[in-house]
Amino acid sequence: MRIRVIRPGSKQNTDPGFMEHSARVTAQYAPAGMEIETVFLDAGAHGGPMTGHINEARILSAAKHVVHEVVRAEKEGWDAVYLSGEYDVGAEIARHMVKIPVVDSGTVAAHFAPLLGDRICVLVVEDSLKAYTRKLLRRWGVADSITAMRTWNIPLGELWQRRSEVKELSIRICKDAIERDDVNVILPMCTVYTPFILPPEELEDAIGIPVVNSVAVSLRTAAMFVDLNIRKNQKMYPDTPYEVWGE
Repeated sequence: MRIRVIRPGSKQNTDPGFMEHSARVTAQYAPAGMEIETVFLDAGAHGGPMTGHINEARILSAAKHVVHEVVRAEKEGWDAVYLSGEYDVGAEIARHMVKIPVVDSGTVAAHFAPLLGDRICVLVVEDSLKAYTRKLLRRWGVADSITAMRTWNIPLGELWQRRSEVKELSIRICKDAIERDDVNVILPMCTVYTPFILPPEELEDAIGIPVVNSVAVSLRTAAMFVDLNIRKNQKMYPDTPYEVWGE
């Protein structure tokens, strides 16, 4: 089984050290027998959500590049793609243009979290992303399970250099949500923070409640789609030629 992992950041504005590290961590969560390859977008120095303060517009600016990579993955014979970005960066569009499964990290993790508890705290990157996160949670039908939201407030463009701050900060904001909002599940909405910098197991040990590992859950979901030969819903995602977006 061959799964291509597509990161939403542009390789032109992402630290090479982080690119190598994230690919290595992702591979650690792959089930036995799965071949994976992680790619970053060829989106230019200002493309993708890894520069500036992150928001809906900056995230969705990467959608066209994500769709291109999904189409390329199918042409190259990969069995499925896993979009390792939690904010629907081109996933809905890409499903129209390919027949292989397109697994989106955010959707999968958001529907997995209510299996672990009924009071979920979502961790988002910055305050500027709160409105878009709420919009997505309503679209995915899980908003009623979300009882708290907390932000790390370290811009993604600075995060790899400031990674030593992540564990203490994550523990602090999670404990605050537990005390103030009685949450019983943590749903991190950024793989850069966890698991790429902070393993979810370490955060769980420190706060005492489950932390969703969206990478592990998404890779296994992709494997399930392939193993069960689940085909896309043509009524939901009718075939659309990639040419509508242009080469």
